[in-house]
Amino acid sequence: MTRVSVDDQISVVNAESGARLGDLLSSIVSSLPPNKIVKEILLDGEQLPIMTNLPALESPLGMVQELQIRTADKEIWAATGVDIALSCVERIQRSLIRAAEMFREHDKAEANHFFAHCVDGLERFLETIMITRVARQLDFSRIYIHGLPLSQIEQEFTRILTTILTCQEKGDFDGIADRVEYELLTNLSAWSSALRQMRISLMSNG
Repeated sequence: MTRVSVDDQISVVNAESGARLGDLLSSIVSSLPPNKIVKEILLDGEQLPIMTNLPALESPLGMVQELQIRTADKEIWAATGVDIALSCVERIQRSLIRAAEMFREHDKAEANHFFAHCVDGLERFLETIMITRVARQLDFSRIYIHGLPLSQIEQEFTRILTTILTCQEKGDFDGIADRVEYELLTNLSAWSSALRQMRISLMSNG
């Protein structure tokens, strides 16, 4: 049996033979009220990326003990998501500058601890971007900034963050500082410009 919760609504699903996780998730998401969008999906406590192709999840439903889906109000996120994301990225940029300085000048253990909070902030920023994208039905391949589609900037963000986390695992603190200063901050600057551009466009259309 799989315990399923959608916000405060809890139910238990008996897995039939051959039942797939993707089928259940797709069924739940498609049955949500029109004003609701998925904010977070947790499988046995592990977060699933929002933009996951749900039908492609082949895991047997019987392998999952608990499925949690948290939703958000679509209209609220459509109205405020860009501003929330912009505030988030500007805040994390300041923290990352401080983190890079600490890796070069201070106790590495203290810097590593501070950077862990930066990673949490980056993950929240990405989550905010994904929710806003769904709420406003944005096509990142059609939004350009500095001559590049936002979809490419998004892919580059993921690549840079993965590389930085690899450096962290290896204890390569100079590598973290270099990639933060020369790659990640540049990428986040592009996000900031794109979000400002989106905000101006939304204000003019509103």
